[in-house]
Amino acid sequence: MKEKIYLALLHKIWLNHKKLHIIFEIDSNYKEFYNNLSSNILYTYGFTPKQIISILENKKKYKIADIETKLNERKVDLITFKDANFPNYLKEIFNPPFLLYVRWKLDETPKISVVWSRKISSYWEKVITSLVWDISNYFTIVSWWADWCDTFAHKTVLLKNKKTISIIWTWIDIDYPVFNQKLYNNIVSSWWAIISIFPIWEVWNPYNFPIRNEIVAWISSWVLIIEAQKKSWTLITANLALDLWKDLFAVPWDIFKNNSLGCNNLIKKWMAKLVIESTDILEEFNITNNWKNNNKKPIFDNKIEESIYNILLLDSLSIDELSNKLLIDVSTLSLKLSMMEINKIIKKTYWWKFEIF
Repeated sequence: MKEKIYLALLHKIWLNHKKLHIIFEIDSNYKEFYNNLSSNILYTYGFTPKQIISILENKKKYKIADIETKLNERKVDLITFKDANFPNYLKEIFNPPFLLYVRWKLDETPKISVVWSRKISSYWEKVITSLVWDISNYFTIVSWWADWCDTFAHKTVLLKNKKTISIIWTWIDIDYPVFNQKLYNNIVSSWWAIISIFPIWEVWNPYNFPIRNEIVAWISSWVLIIEAQKKSWTLITANLALDLWKDLFAVPWDIFKNNSLGCNNLIKKWMAKLVIESTDILEEFNITNNWKNNNKKPIFDNKIEESIYNILLLDSLSIDELSNKLLIDVSTLSLKLSMMEINKIIKKTYWWKFEIF
């Protein structure tokens, strides 16, 4: 981590992601590069005289101790393009970020990005509650941290104790909008992730929106469009997803309302699958949404099976996750899980996790 702090400092003093890729394609000695930074070195990497002056002035302005303190205060993890836990889908971007600033952690849970227009009606609140509530049983919900709808979606997921990732358009230290600070903290304290690709102390500006939208579109396997105007940032995200051949889902509505035109046109042109309930999404992945109707608790042969059942009521888990949570060895668990599958008490999902049948 100490070495990567110099990478964060280089990013701050005006080395963008594209330059970081070029400079550190082979070597990862960020500290040495920073300490030896000079006009000649910067010139060899294509920086203009004006840029070189700015970078060297910034080097005097910003201190490694200040960067380190700020990163430690918020427990920010630095994930580079070369790291094993860098999201694979982000590597497919034409100009991928070299560095991610992450609060908490990323995992391999399948992700679906849920995007929409900023202001929503009570009708759309019901739509979001219904769809997000259901699909969060199987996917990590990714959104872009804006006011209104995004805030509402993150809160819905947190209420259910499911996974959510927020992609923000400022640096990760800035709580913007300010009134979302509590939600920001709740996401981190619930062990879910907040991600930024912007340098430390970077405030929001209009140029950050399309960059953030790229990350939202590309970090997930699938994208669900809840609401979109005919021309909007939301449709830009949809088109970015389609460029990578990702499955796109859209919710239809009133043909006379501007905020519905984007989704309605995506469906009309066969660019997105029409969604009116969560099963329209889940059936694409051979997931049967039976958990809502399973109110009768089965009779168990032993306490271990009952413990497995009770914990799977809260979340679908892999055998390793179950072993860690229940403190039961994998071999014993494997036998119990097999018997419960035979008795149709639980089932294995598409992603090798177990859930209630």
